[in-house]
Amino acid sequence: MLTLPQGRRIGVSPTANVLIYAALAFVGISMLLPFIHILAKSLSFPTRVQNAEVTFWPKDFTFGNYTYFFDERYKSLWRAFLISTYVTVVGTTWSVFFTALMAFPLSRPRHEFRIGPGVMIIVIFSIVFFPPMIPYFLAVKSYGLMDSLWAIILAHTIGPFNLILVINYYRGLPEDLFDSCRMDGGNDLRLVWQIAMPLSKPVLATIGVYTAVLLWNIFLHALLFIRNPKIMPLQPIVRSILLQSMDAKILNTMKFDPFDTSESTKSAVVLLSTIPIVIVYPFLQRYFVKGALLGALKS
Repeated sequence: MLTLPQGRRIGVSPTANVLIYAALAFVGISMLLPFIHILAKSLSFPTRVQNAEVTFWPKDFTFGNYTYFFDERYKSLWRAFLISTYVTVVGTTWSVFFTALMAFPLSRPRHEFRIGPGVMIIVIFSIVFFPPMIPYFLAVKSYGLMDSLWAIILAHTIGPFNLILVINYYRGLPEDLFDSCRMDGGNDLRLVWQIAMPLSKPVLATIGVYTAVLLWNIFLHALLFIRNPKIMPLQPIVRSILLQSMDAKILNTMKFDPFDTSESTKSAVVLLSTIPIVIVYPFLQRYFVKGALLGALKS
């Protein structure tokens, strides 16, 4: 039921509710079914997958597709898993902290900070015009960040979209709280550390999810800036495993290993690289919708 300013109400008919929920259910199922299909293939015996017998339920249930990657030759996969975990945790914490700090002066009235308009023009410009790849690469190289995980972390310190979300959220906080802190002798650092950030958990959790997903799935930056295979993140390693398994089908025709170069093992490695970031979402779900909505609305 919607209430208009004049006091009139607009009701939503039961038929409209049914159609809305049916549409949402269809969208949700269409997104869930591919995941279930990949999961079923990863838990099925390779020959059943090869014969296209698996849809949404495993055939000849087995964990062999997962234990296959505990072989010595795949130790780089688990090293890359730990490296991606480090980049995601450190990079997300780094990005959320500095985004929250930068958003505070930009959210305040112009008479408090003089940097607002110019910086916001730069932020909007960076959204519309992404820097060309060659100058970007040369800048990172000139800073001595090649073959360093900080080449990935520092490049994602401030996300323009995340910054705008936090700025709008800060602007919706009651001004009386900041005035009370000033009356108690609080400076600008206390305003942001003890007032703004503790009250902004929903939007900070929201941009944390966005950043974590981005860093976990990082691919292009890793290929550009990382040359040492010992510090290569997960996604390029997964891609190399999938490509190697495709080439190995030609080289290993005389060797019979049902788990080698099969679609079921490919499904397993895809899930191994996807599930960790999916597990994080339920813990932040209660903040996610609220932070995304309030941070996207400008009062």
